[in-house]
Amino acid sequence: MAEPQLSLSKLDLADEQENEHIVKFIPSEKQPIIVIVGSGPVGVQLAQQLIERGFKGTIKLFGDEPWRPYNRIKLSSLVAGELTFKDILLPEFHKEQKNFHFIHQRIAEIKPDQKTILDERGKAYLFDHLVFCTGSSPWIPNVQGISLSGVYVFRNLNDAQKLMARSVRTRKTVVVGGGLLGLEAAKAMQRNNTQVVLVHQSNRLMNRQLDVEAGAIVKRAVEGHGIDVVLNAGVRAINGSHGVESVELRNGKTIKCDTVIFATGIQPNIELARKAGVKVKRGVLVDDHLLTNQNNIYAVGECAEHNGEIYGLLAPGMEQAAILADRFCGGDSHYTGSISATQLKILDLPVFTVGWVGDEFENLIDQTLVYYSPNGDYRKIFLKRNRIKGIIAVGECAEKSRLQEAVTKDLRVYPWQVSRFKSEGRLWPEEDTVHVREWPATALVCNCRSVDKGTLVDAQLSGCSSVEQLAQCTGASTVCGSCKPLLADLVGTPVEPEPVLATGRPLMSMVLASLILAALAFLVPGPSYSESYQTVSWLEQFWTDSLLKQITGFSLLGLSVAGVLISLRKRITRLNFGGFPWWRFIHTVMGFLALVVLYLHTGFELGSNLNFYLMSNFVLLAVAGALAGLVIASETSARMGYMGKRVRQWLTHSHIVLFWPLPMLLGFHVLSVYFF
Repeated sequence: MAEPQLSLSKLDLADEQENEHIVKFIPSEKQPIIVIVGSGPVGVQLAQQLIERGFKGTIKLFGDEPWRPYNRIKLSSLVAGELTFKDILLPEFHKEQKNFHFIHQRIAEIKPDQKTILDERGKAYLFDHLVFCTGSSPWIPNVQGISLSGVYVFRNLNDAQKLMARSVRTRKTVVVGGGLLGLEAAKAMQRNNTQVVLVHQSNRLMNRQLDVEAGAIVKRAVEGHGIDVVLNAGVRAINGSHGVESVELRNGKTIKCDTVIFATGIQPNIELARKAGVKVKRGVLVDDHLLTNQNNIYAVGECAEHNGEIYGLLAPGMEQAAILADRFCGGDSHYTGSISATQLKILDLPVFTVGWVGDEFENLIDQTLVYYSPNGDYRKIFLKRNRIKGIIAVGECAEKSRLQEAVTKDLRVYPWQVSRFKSEGRLWPEEDTVHVREWPATALVCNCRSVDKGTLVDAQLSGCSSVEQLAQCTGASTVCGSCKPLLADLVGTPVEPEPVLATGRPLMSMVLASLILAALAFLVPGPSYSESYQTVSWLEQFWTDSLLKQITGFSLLGLSVAGVLISLRKRITRLNFGGFPWWRFIHTVMGFLALVVLYLHTGFELGSNLNFYLMSNFVLLAVAGALAGLVIASETSARMGYMGKRVRQWLTHSHIVLFWPLPMLLGFHVLSVYFF
């Protein structure tokens, strides 16, 4: 990405000496200034990503709060007294960074044409790139009595401090809103045995993330902690002379209270962008580069609207920040949207949702799978055309990481997985996990050297802490290298999958051709012979001419012996010349050629007695080898599940076992031809 130049207009240059508020920055062409407006989690993430990626220019992070950046997710724990102020502060990653400046000032105006911003004191700063990370503000319904003393919102640290002070005096608090923020506020306000009532206008709590059944489970959990829940009831008015005395609900009921907290949603902070001429709708409009309609002005986080979507969650904002940082540092990342995911504990109850789970997706879903566990856990999978689109899990769910990956990759669900989910609540077998560290100790990680996970763990305990050291100690990954990512996962340093030579399309082609030939041995009828010698075809001569029969027979024997010798490459450590993938490819080619010669020798006539056993053994040997090759060819050295490794191991062992009777059967066949 080309680095933009910073230019000053004539007016700026003329006023430099007279206007003491102008702070002049004249970076070189290779040192642009990035101004980040907003010091919330996403703004901090963007600054941190820029520093970690080695951004050479100047980074200026502006925040309008009087303290250093903090973790907003932990505010409810702060109000509840479970954490202290120091516990929620984010690490000062920028202390030693000379090109980073954190400025506690609210930005009052942006002048895109002059690439200048003004803070609330009138001080001006120049920029080359500007990023809106302005987040969002609480949305409060316009109800009577909203300005009474005792009415609060819960969004930032300032709100949290007010609620901490209020929690000492309040005796009955009404929290309006049963979403994530409302549940956090209700939990936090129980600190001093305060009676808390949660009012929500929907028919279930967390209606944007949960269905009716899951919402009911959460409601029971919340009520079990002493919080009263009122559903299908919005607030019509707040009553009181000077302070809050009661709230009147839309269903006609009145709840006496002295405190009301609104957690009824958020609205993106877009006024600053609107005044600067940046296009906005519900949020600041951005494209796949997270760029607005103004050149060099971007937006990420809760204030950004991409393809009509405002996510309002932390994870998508973090993703956007990482993508934008990559672009600022010369990368070419694009943002194509995020899959909304929620993972939290509501009063010690784990809740996990991802993908299409809200009411707005109801008409897009054509099938759902539901599971209730004996201990009360609830899981639901939303499908469209047998592909996973959304997940709800209330209670413990060991598969949540794989389920989120399945939604992200739009994976298909197969009938046996549907059956397993309905009976066990799992899509995959319990032992079929992606992470090697969760495999049993006896699971083979390296098929070539027969190294299991237990051996690798022992090597780790003896001091082998890297992939290279494990390979040196155990021999794992030193043959074909396909298990190297598994070793990396075990030591906690994942590597990019490496394409295995000769296991892509060439190997796949050989394997498929071999499978077709092997299938023909059982499907096609035996050879037909001509009635007259004059009408014998060239192909029939292979089956009738004794010399050609001997040539093809000994060629088949030679190919078999050569294939066995090549297969010793991974068993004998001294045979380390040449890349093993090429040896394996040659082995596969020889297997294919052996099937071709077998056809020329027999016409795929199975025969009877000894010949039948020999033909069946040879063809099954080829099938087992071809299927093992099919598994290998499907790999790209990426993560393989435990069951995937077991399938490959079983096929490889079957291929070896089927070879054992072959020499004896061949020997008897040769004896029967020449001596009997």
